[in-house]
Amino acid sequence: MQTLFADADHKNKNNDFGIIDTIIKICLFFILAGVPLIINPFAFDYWYKPKIDSIYCLLIILAIAAGIKYISLKKNLPVKGNPLIIPLIIYGIASVVSTIFSIDTTISIYGDLFREEGIFTIISYLIITIIFSTVIASEDQLHALLRGLLISAALVSLYALMQYAGYNPTEHFIPQFRGVENRPGSTIGNPNFLGKFLVLIVPLFMVKYIITEKRTEKLLLLTGCSISLGALIVTFTRASWFSFFISLVVLGVLLRAKISWRNQKGLWALPVFILCFIAFVELRSPAQKTTPDQKVMPTISKKIETTFDVKQGGIGGRLYLWEKALMVIKERPLTGYGLDTHGIAMQRFNLEYARKFAHSGILDRAHNNYLDIAIAQGMIGLFAYLSIIVTFVVWLIKALRAEERPEQKILYCGIFAAVCGYLLNDFFIFSVVSVSPTFWALLGITVSMKRLATGQA
Repeated sequence: MQTLFADADHKNKNNDFGIIDTIIKICLFFILAGVPLIINPFAFDYWYKPKIDSIYCLLIILAIAAGIKYISLKKNLPVKGNPLIIPLIIYGIASVVSTIFSIDTTISIYGDLFREEGIFTIISYLIITIIFSTVIASEDQLHALLRGLLISAALVSLYALMQYAGYNPTEHFIPQFRGVENRPGSTIGNPNFLGKFLVLIVPLFMVKYIITEKRTEKLLLLTGCSISLGALIVTFTRASWFSFFISLVVLGVLLRAKISWRNQKGLWALPVFILCFIAFVELRSPAQKTTPDQKVMPTISKKIETTFDVKQGGIGGRLYLWEKALMVIKERPLTGYGLDTHGIAMQRFNLEYARKFAHSGILDRAHNNYLDIAIAQGMIGLFAYLSIIVTFVVWLIKALRAEERPEQKILYCGIFAAVCGYLLNDFFIFSVVSVSPTFWALLGITVSMKRLATGQA
């Protein structure tokens, strides 16, 4: 009888937190699906700072709401069995240490003006992972979050296609940043970052299409996937193209014995769409301009042709940056130069790089996320980061093998393929506040999938 009354009292307490639960759900949804859409054309930086500032605010609200709920219920966050907690804490400590020993503590705390990845941002990424892995309350909420992410990605991609078509409603606010190539960055801010974002998202469209039975939902998912593939193509980002191809191979291998590809008729339309869209892009305009102010219209063939160009960029530019990055790392191998201080660490190479590759910008990244982490946080930080990645991948493989529900297994396959593509893409690009929160949230969501499947609230 005493147990019965205790259970009833516990249920009443849970019911008292309806508003708190709603606040938590809204904040989770906005971090995952709302932040990628945020753009402020009236600000100096209208892609990155508005996004990270929004994340700070949402995390503060989340922390207060979750704190009220769990303290009142006298419960702890369900971290038992969470494989990422210890690696996340270790990486957080490594980030703090690199900030303490930074060559510019102010930058490492608050972040570079255009990158915004100081200690507050890095800690926010880690908190996002912990929050998404612990406070999602049900499988229905989890799938609603994934649907929101896919809808957001479709809108981001649609805006990118609008930009490629020549209609950019926010461009007139900052004409000096319009660039010379017609490569869309959408609300993500840069075509390379947009490509990285879509590499992470498109496999999720595909597996959600496979596990969904409703025709209308299948049609919507196929449409969103097609729009996202089109946007990925017109980013003209070779690293993202290659990474996405590898993620598709991984997905195909993982699903080869789990589904009948012959029954997935809608997915067979995607290769046809890709080929037709590539042909359209190639025929639309040559990669040249007739007036000084006219934007260059890139072509896929030209991008592929220049991949191995060692004089004007392509792999030559990357190899140069990686070589110099290794030189920089050797000078401060343990704790690095400090978060977001890459511009200071690599400034000695600006002039040489400009002359060699006809580049007018400054070097503030090595365009390899793993080298960039080593520059900022030293080998200690890099090993700590890799410990998170390795722990997650090994855990996901075990979860995939142990999972018995077909839908859950297929979703695991999609996440695994997406993460593989993302991590491969990181060999050619770096972390950015318009994409990284989605990646860290997806890690947390995946842990929540397993937690909820085993009945842990």
